[in-house]
Amino acid sequence: MISGCGKKTDDAASGTPPKIMMWLIGSESQAISIKSIAEDFFEKTGIRVNCEAVSWGDAHSKYLTSIAGGVEPDIGTMGLTWGTEFGMFGSMVDLAAAYPEDVKAIKDTVFSGLWDSIEYKGKVFGVPFDLTEYVVYYRSDIIKEAPRTWGELTVILGELNKSNKGMIFDWGSLSWIGYSPFLWQAGGDYYSPDYSKVIIDSPEAEMAMRFFSELYTKYHVPKTKIPLEQGMRTRDFPLAISGNWKIDELRISAPELAGKWSIAMMPKGPSGKRTAFIGGRVMGIFEQSKHKKEAWAFIKYLSTPKIQKTLYEAALTKQDAYLPPNKNTWAIIDMDPNFKRVLFDQAEDSKGPPAIANWDAYTKNIDNVIQRMVLQGIDPKAGLADVKKELERAAAKR
Repeated sequence: MISGCGKKTDDAASGTPPKIMMWLIGSESQAISIKSIAEDFFEKTGIRVNCEAVSWGDAHSKYLTSIAGGVEPDIGTMGLTWGTEFGMFGSMVDLAAAYPEDVKAIKDTVFSGLWDSIEYKGKVFGVPFDLTEYVVYYRSDIIKEAPRTWGELTVILGELNKSNKGMIFDWGSLSWIGYSPFLWQAGGDYYSPDYSKVIIDSPEAEMAMRFFSELYTKYHVPKTKIPLEQGMRTRDFPLAISGNWKIDELRISAPELAGKWSIAMMPKGPSGKRTAFIGGRVMGIFEQSKHKKEAWAFIKYLSTPKIQKTLYEAALTKQDAYLPPNKNTWAIIDMDPNFKRVLFDQAEDSKGPPAIANWDAYTKNIDNVIQRMVLQGIDPKAGLADVKKELERAAAKR
């Protein structure tokens, strides 16, 4: 539910202290944390901030409705690619143009793979609020060492299959999110670096698609979703790929497994990289805001290591396990040293979705090919050629 969506007032004209509205996609508990931080911000600056939670399921349509009605908040947090989408509508401030030195300073502290998903042809419509990332989970009492390469992964899966055990994709199964790390590890990508060409039909992309498909067809990765906690607890799936938030969920839901599991980076592909998928939220300023200067001051405040540490610690108490995007924050957060090393190193070798408008609308074409290939046996080369046509058609509309 969104509140505070009524007609905006010009505080400057009325002589009252400026008050900005922020919409937070996520939990009410995190919105409460933001409000607490906003109290300290007010004491320092005299700028008041209100924060309202918006559910993920409603967020995209709510933003589109607010844009159409001219009742946007001053600050919006949103999905990683939404800033570019709304920015291309002309609804978001290009932060790189408005605050070039500040944006460069933030960019220098952020994991590069995350930043690459928000900067499009020099424009930046939102800076990172937090991040999530792919990692490997494994029962260390069953698998002595996590797979470091594609080859080691298939060897381990072959051994596990002999005793009717295996691996699951707890997040991204039969979808572009699950496929993308293998695409990047093979040396492929969706677009050329300057976004001038669609390259999803490359030999590297085909190699990755065949390997990804074989995980299901040859090594028996389940085609239906099985929760990581269940697979680990029953020992049926002592190997899994999922998001970092499962660390705390596994600790809480399966305390009897303490000391019997760990995490590792993704296995290295033919390119020599162990690239994982990275996601998260961005925060940006809407063009209709009457308090852009004040809104930017709060965004910069939220980007500092001290405040990111506060948000991280508060989120952990509610199992809102997002990670800080500012690399300097990692030196001051309290986390299991081994897990911190894996998560930090994996974030350093990571990539997010392409920084193009409406990316989310195009992913269904990739998901469709993956599912037809695995479930119906279509040829990956032909399927990727179809995806290329769809992405090129979409590019022509931009």
